[in-house]
Amino acid sequence: MIRITGGKNRSRQLKTPNSNLTKPTMDKVRAAVFNALGYDIVNKNVLDLFSGSGSYGFEALSRDAKKVTFVDNQVEAIKCIKENASSLKEDNVDIHFEDVVSFLNSTNEIYDIVFVDPPYKLDIYQDVLNILNERSLLSKDAIIVLESEKELPIDESMYKKVKQYNYGLAKIYMLRK
Repeated sequence: MIRITGGKNRSRQLKTPNSNLTKPTMDKVRAAVFNALGYDIVNKNVLDLFSGSGSYGFEALSRDAKKVTFVDNQVEAIKCIKENASSLKEDNVDIHFEDVVSFLNSTNEIYDIVFVDPPYKLDIYQDVLNILNERSLLSKDAIIVLESEKELPIDESMYKKVKQYNYGLAKIYMLRK
């Protein structure tokens, strides 16, 4: 179990998938990310890709995001997201049991904040960034948060690297459109 670090659901616990395919983001890492985002999260449309437990998305809702779309292709992850949404009484959620690339190629929604936290061995960051850009799925001032265990080459002609944080193995990149 992990907990929400701030907002209306602060200290509430989230169920996590019982699987070695997901790795919940540590509380202190999520807290740092959301402290950096500050009020940029308020009333925003959020996309949580490779959701796992949905910790990024539920943290966003706790801090007054307007809506969160969760996408994961693991049965156990989707089950946890649904249970967490029910436990937290969160209605502003859209849950997709689907491959992330398939979802991105089929959605027409525009997102203000996107969390990209795939299993570290899945080297899909550039594909996701390319699809978000090519399909114009981002609002004008969108923020993308990437979590990786390795240094990522960021094409700064496409996205501006605003901040980078290192927390043990986790490297967090905050990008702007």
